[in-house]
Amino acid sequence: MATLKESDVDSLCARLYRLCAPGILAYLHQHAPTHEDAEDLLFDVFLVALEQEARLAGMREEEQRAWLMTVARNKMIDHSRWLRRRHFLPLEKAESVLDSSERMPEEALVRDEEYTHLRAYLRNLTSTQQEVLQLRFMAGLRCAEIASVLNKREGAIRTMLSRALNTVRGFYRQKGEGNTNG
Repeated sequence: MATLKESDVDSLCARLYRLCAPGILAYLHQHAPTHEDAEDLLFDVFLVALEQEARLAGMREEEQRAWLMTVARNKMIDHSRWLRRRHFLPLEKAESVLDSSERMPEEALVRDEEYTHLRAYLRNLTSTQQEVLQLRFMAGLRCAEIASVLNKREGAIRTMLSRALNTVRGFYRQKGEGNTNG
C-alpha cells in the first residue's frame, strides 16, 4: 500500500467534509438538543476521520460515507448517554419560531401544525423505521449506505423505507378522510 502524502490526506478529508458534512449535520441536529451540540458532534466526527485517514483512504466513497455516518451515530449515542447522566433537560427547540420570522403568522401557524402532525405520525413508526427515514432524507444516504450503517441487508432497508413511507401516507389519507367526513 502506498503511503499517503499530507496534501493527499488534507484533500481527502476536505472532500469528505464537503460531500458529507451537510447531511451528517442535519442528522445530528435532529437528535442533538441544540444546534451548537450538533456542530460540536460534527467536529468530533471529522476529528475521528482525520485520525483514521489511512483507513478511509482504502475505502470506496460509499463506504467512507457509511463509515462517517456510523461514527456520527455512535457520537450521538455517546452524547445522549452523557446528557442522561448529567440530568440535563434541554430547552425546547425554537427553530420554527426562527424560520417563521419572515412569513405571515398564519402561514407559520399552518406550517407548524403540519410539522406537528408529521412528527406525531413519525412517532407511530418503529424506532428503526424512524432512523431509516432520517438517514435517507436528512443525511441523504442511499439504501446501501444505510444498510452499512445499521448493519442490515440493503433489501431489508429498501423494504423498511417503503413500508415506513406507505404508513405515513396512510396517516395522511386517514386525516384527509376525517376532515371531509367531519
